[in-house]
Amino acid sequence: MSDISQDIISNSGIIINQDKKLYSFNLDTILLYNFAKPVKKGKVVDLCAGNGAIGLSLSAKTHADIYLVEIQKALADLAQKSISDNNIGKQVHLVNDDLLNVQKYIMHDSVDTIVCNPPYFKVTDKTAIKDNPVLAIARHELKANLQDVLITIKILLKENSHAYLVYRPERLSELLSIMSQQKLQPKRMRFVRSTKTKDANLVLIDIIKTVKEASLKVEPDLVIYDDDQKLSKEANSIING
Repeated sequence: MSDISQDIISNSGIIINQDKKLYSFNLDTILLYNFAKPVKKGKVVDLCAGNGAIGLSLSAKTHADIYLVEIQKALADLAQKSISDNNIGKQVHLVNDDLLNVQKYIMHDSVDTIVCNPPYFKVTDKTAIKDNPVLAIARHELKANLQDVLITIKILLKENSHAYLVYRPERLSELLSIMSQQKLQPKRMRFVRSTKTKDANLVLIDIIKTVKEASLKVEPDLVIYDDDQKLSKEANSIING
């Protein structure tokens, strides 16, 4: 039996349909939505879109056409319901297919902004795959790995355009290495930690597609909880709007 809820990211005003027994957005999604700076007009793509939470919510920030690319039908169906419920079918378009097939729907070098919350975890013999297959595909590299994601970003983005990712710091060196191979450069980076004494557990990255050298700005860390274990002022503003 499903467990459908309707939620809103920050103060976007966009309803997101979620089935919490399959997959639902979390802090990573909210932080990436806040970090991303989509173009006001043009074309925006949400890769590995899941139930479409980021791309759908970005419709409150931009008048650009938005494409949600998600391989899993159960999540794509939820995204389509949200498109209908928010009456944004003229702006937001669903692509229920493998991201490796994305050029069937979106031309290369045609996208102005990409957002992506990709699978974080490699698949190895020791990987603890969840019993929930939908969640497993969303979180583990079962259908797409980091290189697939970055190659797709390179193919779709216009020159000098930006992609925004949320990822795990422990794989940052691998991420930067593959980015360099694909002529993608980090432009802005921010680490996220639960408290000021904890190691960072997320990193937000603003990527630019360019053959030129790009200077990198590392922003102050975002600390989620203060010394009293309450949401920090900034985290509360991001999460609750």
